[in-house]
Amino acid sequence: MEILLTSVGALVVTFIAVKFFSMKRRHRAASNLVFAKYTFNKLNMAQQNSVHDKAVEIVLASTATRMTGFANEVERYGWYALAMDLLGIHSAVPDNPCWYKIKNPYRAIIPGDSMIYNVSGALQQYNIEVTISSEKGYPSKAAGVKKENKKGKKRSKV
Repeated sequence: MEILLTSVGALVVTFIAVKFFSMKRRHRAASNLVFAKYTFNKLNMAQQNSVHDKAVEIVLASTATRMTGFANEVERYGWYALAMDLLGIHSAVPDNPCWYKIKNPYRAIIPGDSMIYNVSGALQQYNIEVTISSEKGYPSKAAGVKKENKKGKKRSKV
């Protein structure tokens, strides 16, 4: 009986620890992409091009993934945060001048995660409105055109 209680206790502690670290990782990823979208929109066109080019360079050089582009805003701004950090561009969000270290923005957080909305909501205290699309891919540019289903995990070319 004592062994059973110890085992159950260990499982509960492990479960709580995994949930805590997962939440921490999701919060960092959500903060990066919300801050990145806000900061990116404050940059001039030359800086935006520089950030985009650096993000593409990072994606192509990354050994963490074989993806070659951004399928949605979560991916795009996750990589833009890494690019802005490497370029020395600080976050434009007040009281949050730095970027979190995220190894692979493709896997850090999924579109529509509640943590993204929590971080966006927290920025309202600064009168900052940032919305991140919960779409898993970019919608078709042609109105009324149904998006075709593709097999596999292909990403759009950048």
